[in-house]
Amino acid sequence: MKVGGFETVPGVKIDLDAFVFAHYDRLIRLAALVSGDAADAEDAVQAGLERAWRGRDSLRQAESLSSWVDRIVVREAIRVAGRRRRWWSRRRELSDAAEATARIADAPDHFAALRLAYQALPPDQRAAVALHLYAGHSVAETASLLGAPLETVRSRLRLARQRLRRDLEEDRP
Repeated sequence: MKVGGFETVPGVKIDLDAFVFAHYDRLIRLAALVSGDAADAEDAVQAGLERAWRGRDSLRQAESLSSWVDRIVVREAIRVAGRRRRWWSRRRELSDAAEATARIADAPDHFAALRLAYQALPPDQRAAVALHLYAGHSVAETASLLGAPLETVRSRLRLARQRLRRDLEEDRP
């Protein structure tokens, strides 16, 4: 029920409109880090916000709103990225490399190499890296947000670091 601009959930008041207004750009960047594509990020945020709106009754603590929405958006970004990856692999195998190269054409060389290496990570590893390093969540919070065991998230972060290190070392002259 809407009361004074706030959604009333049994004992919890949230202003989802104000939250979205204040955090939309951050959510887009977070989803883009996970999905690897700006258009997919927008789709993931839109779907995630719709899911948050429909499930707003499940939020029990207003202080958890940011983490709750982050989790929903990241899960949508993983789903969207997986769908895109399957579609591209069926349609055009070479388009991923061409698209990534076009996207980073204006970036300095060291950023270009990092972006290419990051884009090569699987979506679940990108999600862990984005939540932990970009959004600043602890490993335990990241595990909770992803709905994965703590050790699984630690493993994803370790594997992502190893792969990034390996890919970036290969690019050195």
